[in-house]
Amino acid sequence: MEIYLTQDQSTRRITDILLNWSWSGDKSTLVRQLVAEIVFDESTGLPVPQMGAAVMMTDDSGNPIFDGVVLRRSAGSEETSMSFTCFDRGIYCRRNDGTYKFRDATPESITRQVCADYEIPIVSLPSTGVKISRKFAGVALDKIFETAWTLATQQTEDKYAITYTPKGLLVAVRDVSERSIVLKAESNLMDARTVEDATNIVNSVAIYDADGSFQRRVGTDDAQKLFGMMERHLTENASSDVDIDKEAKKLLDDGVMTQTVTVDVLGDLSLITGQTVVVRENKTGLQGIFWIDADVHTWKRGNYYCKLTLNCRNVVSGTIAGGDLT
Repeated sequence: MEIYLTQDQSTRRITDILLNWSWSGDKSTLVRQLVAEIVFDESTGLPVPQMGAAVMMTDDSGNPIFDGVVLRRSAGSEETSMSFTCFDRGIYCRRNDGTYKFRDATPESITRQVCADYEIPIVSLPSTGVKISRKFAGVALDKIFETAWTLATQQTEDKYAITYTPKGLLVAVRDVSERSIVLKAESNLMDARTVEDATNIVNSVAIYDADGSFQRRVGTDDAQKLFGMMERHLTENASSDVDIDKEAKKLLDDGVMTQTVTVDVLGDLSLITGQTVVVRENKTGLQGIFWIDADVHTWKRGNYYCKLTLNCRNVVSGTIAGGDLT
């Protein structure tokens, strides 16, 4: 593992003068960040990260796993270290707005057009064939991507992970394969904590017509018996292309009790947001397939470990921006 600092037209290896650093990601944004603390003594000639400097982290084989820019730093007059925060190139998707009108466009074609307009490299995109009509007025590029793939999820029922890598934008179908890492107490799992939350449950949906007359009700009987009825209402409009039954199903699917798990594990670079893991923890009875919602990898005093936030069911962050085309 190595970290390099590029500024003033020169690149220097700074791994050995870092006191600690963390590399992290979160489902709510495609931007990953690196936060580090470096020895700070200008009299020694050691490099001091400047605002706007480039920082790269590579794995043990020399492959880049983070490529970002310093956008925050802090140091005190009596301190011997400086902290700095870098954001990867996905920050330009967050900090640039786009204005578009798309009609009958697929999520992949929307993504390609936006990326072409802003010179954003693409690693890979799934093929969906889903047709979307949407207008965006001054919407951040990452929200345009999230909207397109969230709308695709509603039709394909596939789950997508949007990430930014040193090679560019990557959209992938979340799945479980032989590459999914198994977390076990006797090997790499150090600690696990589970939170179950039923505060946002929806277990009944009532459907009305445009005149306000009740049409039908769908729901989950078991959840109603356990928690009582928690109902949302939908209005069916004959002139709309919205499939009201799909909308009702989505409300019920999204309104189940959630189980969020936080685990501390031995460091592994492949454990990043958007990936899946298999958890087997006998003491708490925690078993199953989980998606990584957030990850923090930390290197300190020669140790490498990571904290993961896991979710047993997940989709793209769920953001829908813009408006329908009429």
